[in-house]
Amino acid sequence: MKHSRSRTPSFDLLSGFDWFIPGWIDFMWIGIMLGVGVVISSIAAISLSKAGFAPIYVQTISYPLLFIPAMLLASSQSRRNVFRIEPRPLDRPENWKGVSALVAVSGMLALAFLLDPLNLVLPEPDERIKAAMKMLADGPIVISLLCTAVFAPFFEEWLFRGIVLRGLLGKIKPFWAILISSLVFGLFHLNLWQAIPATLMGLLLGYVYWKSGSLKLTMLMHCANNTLSVILMNIHGVDASDTIYDLIPNKLVYGGIAAVALAALVASIIYFSRKTPAQAKEE
Repeated sequence: MKHSRSRTPSFDLLSGFDWFIPGWIDFMWIGIMLGVGVVISSIAAISLSKAGFAPIYVQTISYPLLFIPAMLLASSQSRRNVFRIEPRPLDRPENWKGVSALVAVSGMLALAFLLDPLNLVLPEPDERIKAAMKMLADGPIVISLLCTAVFAPFFEEWLFRGIVLRGLLGKIKPFWAILISSLVFGLFHLNLWQAIPATLMGLLLGYVYWKSGSLKLTMLMHCANNTLSVILMNIHGVDASDTIYDLIPNKLVYGGIAAVALAALVASIIYFSRKTPAQAKEE
């Protein structure tokens, strides 16, 4: 289905990026703007730390600043292209509710559980990672959730699914587009203990986005995973570095849950496999 060229952006934040369909040069500029964001975010973090703010507040305030320059660039380019190109919706709001939301979230939580054994084979996290986990566990849970379950899903899904994957889907085969965007998503985390799970979760997030075209749906999935992590870290008597494997002493029960999780993940993939890719709906 073709969209009218006369369409103008609504006040919906996500629709304001519908006319920015990044090419290879655009990806380079987005990367440069992310670099600018790193500098701004670092300066803000140093200033807030010197002012006496607790680390969790420093992280929550400085984190969004990392993405703002890239978002401003994308928004500017989108407004410039309103009457030049056909929009490709960043988000299809009709596809993120009801059964699709339930299945997608179930699949993400199932994958999170199935990835838990990675913690048993990876080296012990270094002190920097332990400090970051302790910060989330010790800080006010509302602030921890704001940072990890609201800001992270919103900004990271905007970038890695809405910009990177959406741009790649118009240039290369979906398999490679999803794989590349997932690898970039994993590398963004800058440490082994988060990069590997993030890459694997990125494959599921990318697949769901390709099929549904709904950024709100992948944001919801990302939010569910991060919320679970924060809740587990805030359970009384649980160390921030404990795994789900550590928390379930009966390994028969653990195995049973793993079997259910695998079934839920497979069911989720099958459910979305029967949907026509969102890009095909635009033609």
